[in-house]
Amino acid sequence: MDEGTAKQGRFFYGWWIVAGGFLIMATCYTIFVNCIPLFQAHVVADLEISMAEFNAGVAFCTVVAIFASLLLGMFVEKISSRLMGSITVIVAAIVLLFFSFITQLWQLYVLCIVAGMIVVAGTRLLVSVLTTNWFTTQRGLAVAIALSGSGFGGVLLTKLTTWVIGAYTWRMAFLLLAIVCLIVALPLALIVFRNRPSDKGLLPYGSAPHEQAAEAQKAQQKKLADAPVTIAVGWKALRRSTGFWLLIGGLVCMGIVNGAIITNSVTNMTSVTLQGEEIITGGHTIDWASNVWSLYLGVVIVAKVFLGFIYDRWGLKAGTIIGTATCAIASVALCFPTTSAGPIIAAVAFGFGTCMGTVTPPVMVVKEFGKKDLGLVVGIATAFELFGAAIGAVLSGNLFDMFLTYQPAWLMSLGASLAMGVLLMLSIPAALKLVEKRRAAGAPELDAEGFELPVAQPVETPIQ
Repeated sequence: MDEGTAKQGRFFYGWWIVAGGFLIMATCYTIFVNCIPLFQAHVVADLEISMAEFNAGVAFCTVVAIFASLLLGMFVEKISSRLMGSITVIVAAIVLLFFSFITQLWQLYVLCIVAGMIVVAGTRLLVSVLTTNWFTTQRGLAVAIALSGSGFGGVLLTKLTTWVIGAYTWRMAFLLLAIVCLIVALPLALIVFRNRPSDKGLLPYGSAPHEQAAEAQKAQQKKLADAPVTIAVGWKALRRSTGFWLLIGGLVCMGIVNGAIITNSVTNMTSVTLQGEEIITGGHTIDWASNVWSLYLGVVIVAKVFLGFIYDRWGLKAGTIIGTATCAIASVALCFPTTSAGPIIAAVAFGFGTCMGTVTPPVMVVKEFGKKDLGLVVGIATAFELFGAAIGAVLSGNLFDMFLTYQPAWLMSLGASLAMGVLLMLSIPAALKLVEKRRAAGAPELDAEGFELPVAQPVETPIQ
């Protein structure tokens, strides 16, 4: 292992993993999460369905992703990451291709289910766990950079999608996005992905093979706000832990906020036709709304990296406070869609707040409970966050159909934002208590990759 560490040279191979994850998030993930709102009004009008029926398709995608995340979480560290990444990209392209041919509501639902099963679950979970495995120090930053691809891709693909829909049709836009997935995301996933640093004869970034380097690492860690968890906690302990379920509750609330705001923001700024009647929501043009949505996605690029830095440097509490405040501000600003300031303020604020839905689950899991059973625990955390997103998408659609305004949905989002902040803050001290309890009980230490170290056997003194 020492030789492998020496071989890595100045450029650490793990940054190729980050780059591959960035491109998958920039295409496969962002298309199914951030670009779908651009199709909402067009699909609703052409298929003559209701807003709630369209949002139900988004919810189906999310609900299936919940169960897929739980299943993939058990195997993500055992299956070849190159195989899993390649399959995810190819399935994403096929689903987008078939989206361009739908004529019935049931076809929309079937494709959303397939997308949730493979794409939505596979992208986030794979990128989160894979990046976490490759980094010890600067983990939050590395995870944030990889996941920030959704914002970068969103800025470019939002403009491209809007232009293609306007110049041609929404069906042609789906077809083009399928091609983009294959060309941009597939090569690096197929070539560079590796599950762990040991697969390349390396150690995780920041892990020290020598005692002197280890002392330097400990000195660096003392400067950080959250001490790393170096003992085995694991799922068996977490499933009975108050701290873990407080974290899960906070992530469900974050999902509700994301599900409501991401699904409906574009329509909130423009208008929608329901059963032949046009309902003016914000009154802005689709081009104006597209620019604001691009602004939001541009903020996401910077905000994810910033949030990762905050987690690394100032800790979980600082990141939680910032995320909660920005989600609350966005929820209030969305209540004023007919103004120019309301949507713009919401876009900037939610650009920061939405990062809690992607960066927070893997980072908080590792910082609070360590790397033991990482894939399984992150899969469970992701599943519950997606469950919240399904609730947010369904409730927001039904609230709109009932009141023909999004105001009740944004009030729901505000309440979920505040609840998220409270629950996540409470999980931090509860997690510390669990770790100390496990340490007192003699839990084994973990190596840099999250495997339990063998317990040293006492040396028997020979009888004289």
